[in-house]
Amino acid sequence: MLEELKIQYPYAYHFDANLIAKFMSEYSQQRGVRQVSDEVLEVKLAGNGFIDGIRTQHHGFIKGDLFIDCTGFHGLLIDKSLKEPFISFAESLPCDSAIALQVPSYPECEGMNPYTSATALSSGWVWDIPLFHRTGAGYVYCSAFQSASAAEQEFRQHLGGRAGNCNASHIKMRIGRHRNSWVKNCVAIGLASGFVEPLESTGIFFIQHGIEQLVTYFPERELDEASIKSYNQSVAAVIDGVHEFLSMHYVASTRNDTPFWRATKTDFRILPELAERLALWKRRLPTNRTINPHYHGFESYSYAVMLMGLGYRPQSSLAALDYMDHGNALAAFGAIQQATRHLVQTLPTLRDYLTERYRHDNAYEQVVT
Repeated sequence: MLEELKIQYPYAYHFDANLIAKFMSEYSQQRGVRQVSDEVLEVKLAGNGFIDGIRTQHHGFIKGDLFIDCTGFHGLLIDKSLKEPFISFAESLPCDSAIALQVPSYPECEGMNPYTSATALSSGWVWDIPLFHRTGAGYVYCSAFQSASAAEQEFRQHLGGRAGNCNASHIKMRIGRHRNSWVKNCVAIGLASGFVEPLESTGIFFIQHGIEQLVTYFPERELDEASIKSYNQSVAAVIDGVHEFLSMHYVASTRNDTPFWRATKTDFRILPELAERLALWKRRLPTNRTINPHYHGFESYSYAVMLMGLGYRPQSSLAALDYMDHGNALAAFGAIQQATRHLVQTLPTLRDYLTERYRHDNAYEQVVT
């Protein structure tokens, strides 16, 4: 694992959703994609249950061979038209609501954090994502333990005075996945396919994975049932794996100072596979052989650092370590500390780096005004 990290250390991006959507739209249209912006009035099904086309408000009837449902929680095609069953994760991930705010930031005088923060509150947790010209913040909570008005009050108190004039968006989340994301000639991707709460920011990952799998299994003239089945198995395994990983955040936490956090120990359903793994991890740290075996984007070290951070520490180490010299490990840790000090001293701050990038791209004034 350490050898892999010498090549590329894991990282993630903070995206301005509006700017990335604009970029992707322009990028695709320059390469031949036709964009039709309209309201769907009706979804027409053929006699065999396939989608024949959609009737729009201004562009009339639009036929198609394959339809991608990107209508979010509405699931206009996969839900409303094809009636594909939805599998809820509410018993193990009961946070079903969110409040989002765009909070002004002042990086010129305050600097910026180069990471996302997740902070637990009384009935859930808050995300804090710093962008150059604002901070994206949201409170994910369980409506069974807190009303929307009480949650917003607690959230604003947590953010402080700068959030006073910010408009709050209240969002109801549907946590779970469809039994199948590819049904007949419709492929649901993104929220229309499935969603787990954004505790590990997996929404874009699900979209990317769904697109990659669709490219892999993209049909020719005829739909291939074997390919559709394999696609659905792959997408389901990813969502179910993340479901298990997120559940661990709650059931392994030692916090119990509010009704919500006490309920995570008594009322949340622990997935049977996770319960078995947690019993094992009480003895040994997770390894690639003991975590969820299906690809879901998280490695064993993700489990290990999360468990130890939550206070769920193993009772003993690997037996083989008792017969190994600790010198190599201590030297590796020392090298990491030395490299960290060097990088902190020599690299620009995140604020300085982004300022230079915006100026270089002639976008600085446009973004900050």
